[in-house]
Amino acid sequence: MADIEKLIEARDRAREEFRTIGDMRPGSLQENLTRCGKPNCRCAEDDAARHPGTILTRSIDGKVSSTRLRRDEVEETRPLLDEYQRFRGVVSAFVAASESLAEARRKERRASGPGKGGASRRRSGRRSRPTSTG
Repeated sequence: MADIEKLIEARDRAREEFRTIGDMRPGSLQENLTRCGKPNCRCAEDDAARHPGTILTRSIDGKVSSTRLRRDEVEETRPLLDEYQRFRGVVSAFVAASESLAEARRKERRASGPGKGGASRRRSGRRSRPTSTG
């Protein structure tokens, strides 16, 4: 019984933490170097000279979507990505506690009484008559 109470407390803590979750955004940031395409730029002549940029990548319906972000957008996006990771952690903790709680309750019910014991239903004595072919 003490285990069940601890699991209930863990589940309730995760449930309370849901209330503290703020705005979020799934995905990850990737730094990359690109060429701008201007003919007089240093990146057009020198293969090592590239322009830094940041891309937000995320999966939408099984496909990867990429969005180029400006510098100010990167600073706005980082906390949203961090909050999404925190959200996923809270969800995992909640599911784990709920699953453990369900299993503990199931074991407690089995230990407390004989129950039905998984007996199968008795078959009816009636049988259909064979049909004659003729």
